[in-house]
Amino acid sequence: MVGISIKNFGISFGNMEILKDVTFSVNAGEIVTILGPSGSGKSTILRAIASLQNDYDGEILLNETCLISKNECNKDIGYIFQDYALFPHLNVKENIEFALYKLSTNEKQKKVDKLLKQFDLVEHRNKQIHELSGGQQQRVSIARVIAYEPKILLLDEPFANLDSLLRAKTKSWLKNIIKELGLSAILVTHDKKEALSMSDKIGVIHENTIVQFDTPKKLFQEPKNLYIANFLGEINILPNKLAGVEDDKKRVFIRINETNITAKENDYSLVLEDISYCGDHYEVEFILKEYQDYKIKITIKDFDEKQNYYLNLDNTIIHTTDI
Repeated sequence: MVGISIKNFGISFGNMEILKDVTFSVNAGEIVTILGPSGSGKSTILRAIASLQNDYDGEILLNETCLISKNECNKDIGYIFQDYALFPHLNVKENIEFALYKLSTNEKQKKVDKLLKQFDLVEHRNKQIHELSGGQQQRVSIARVIAYEPKILLLDEPFANLDSLLRAKTKSWLKNIIKELGLSAILVTHDKKEALSMSDKIGVIHENTIVQFDTPKKLFQEPKNLYIANFLGEINILPNKLAGVEDDKKRVFIRINETNITAKENDYSLVLEDISYCGDHYEVEFILKEYQDYKIKITIKDFDEKQNYYLNLDNTIIHTTDI
């Protein structure tokens, strides 16, 4: 069942077109990520869904039939902001209770106790917001939204303020919560790793629209164009000639983590250009000797600068995509 649909969405600010012809759907229990660089319009889509942004083209529909009205908040939609948007003058329990003002005192207490336990916040219930860590503040923010039982969850760069270790832990926890509650979730981020690990489907924004919408695996293995290939993971572009590709509108590449070099002499001689020590590995950049315009970058555990190296294409996955 489709939880929410965005059809032919477009928006401009003055004479500047921000987005055009954006179309995608999110099923119940599904996490869809809108991925793109900063300033590409990702958050604008969320704001429009939450009725915080008007004057857009196209349609936003809830459960296929109920058009979300502009200028009218919808209780079925919950919005998690990047800065958590908590009330600093209220403690943890009071922040969560704020969303339950329509319930009786007894019902409110039961609901808050359940959420505090579910979000591992019981021991922090009476703490002020400034006494919490970033991860704890985020859990309070999400608990407050979940309190009024939305069907759609909007997540605007929710992990941006967390360090790398806490980010990984929180991603896993939040994903499980979304699946457990059967929510339709839309996440916006510029972090490719975050998108690939969190999502059931991803829409990549480029040149004001979604240029590919698919599963993370399909996007990574079969990118529609060179922009998507490079955005989702570093690549080495090869001369078309090496793969026997004659179409000038196509590009040939191998992913850096799939790039292999060898000391065994072959036709693809490499010239060392730069080497960086990164602790548990080296990052090394070469130039293809016979194709001076093409650079080859690899990560390798051990490296001998005095050795001659060659690009090894045996058993290597070579991808072909549009420019």
